[in-house]
Amino acid sequence: MKDLIEFRAAMMDTVFAHTRAEGFLELETPEITLGTGACEEVPTVFRLDFLGRTQFLRQTAQLDLEVAVIRWGLPRVITRGRSFRAEARVDARHLCEFQLIEAEARDWTLDDLIAHEQRLVRAVVEAAIAHPALPAGRAEVLRRDLSTFRVISYEEAIGLLERQWGDDLTAGDEAALTERFGIVSVVRYPREIKFFNMLDSRHNGRPTVECCDLLLPLAGETFGSSAREHDPAILRDKLYSGRMYRQLVDAGGNPQVFETYLSLFDAAPVQRAGYGLGFDRLIQYLWGAEEVASVIPFPVTARYGAPEFAMVS
Repeated sequence: MKDLIEFRAAMMDTVFAHTRAEGFLELETPEITLGTGACEEVPTVFRLDFLGRTQFLRQTAQLDLEVAVIRWGLPRVITRGRSFRAEARVDARHLCEFQLIEAEARDWTLDDLIAHEQRLVRAVVEAAIAHPALPAGRAEVLRRDLSTFRVISYEEAIGLLERQWGDDLTAGDEAALTERFGIVSVVRYPREIKFFNMLDSRHNGRPTVECCDLLLPLAGETFGSSAREHDPAILRDKLYSGRMYRQLVDAGGNPQVFETYLSLFDAAPVQRAGYGLGFDRLIQYLWGAEEVASVIPFPVTARYGAPEFAMVS
């Protein structure tokens, strides 16, 4: 476990050294929110009721980072924190709490995101290969993976997998794609299965959004990213007509909570893009672990039914 803890620390240092070199400024973001910290599935948020108010433990800091980029004029920002998920299917892949690194960049497109994510993965893989704690045999596998880095569309992916348009990719689907391609970025998913503020693909005949899931062998989706919608009318329509908003209201959230965020775009559109990096899945891939839970020093109590400070052997 000592080796793993030292390895995790070194990989975290590598992520932030690389992003600092690319101009990202680290900032802190709140971990208790009024609802804007939810991802696509509001029922998975941890709800906090006190002093007559309903609040939630954060799942994502994305909208806070957008405020920093749009209102405060910071060109590139990054944060690290915990993401809390009240998962109905808690297992070795879906955890109730994990480390999430999120970043946002002004004036970036989907292509900029893809290139940055590939550079970041390459830097971390190279650092892992050089680390003395890396398990035996992993360096050869990681070197081989450095020669992959494919980009395919969601439409191509479901064609290869013989799935239907609108199906989200399962863990098995992701495993099949990484077995075929190695490290692979899947881009432009259907609009209806993604977060409301992802940028609509203006040039595409299908209703897709400018998003990317970077898949790693063993770990599956490790980066989730997109260019962001900047047309205020489209944003409002997608939010208030979408499932996520209805879920938020049903969960007791404030229906006006997104108005401050939406008002950012009333003055002028701002092109931007960003990503979330599941750090534990990144470590799972680098370490060569079959389960993400096995590379987390302090196990989630809900997963293991163990004392809070029990260590994974």
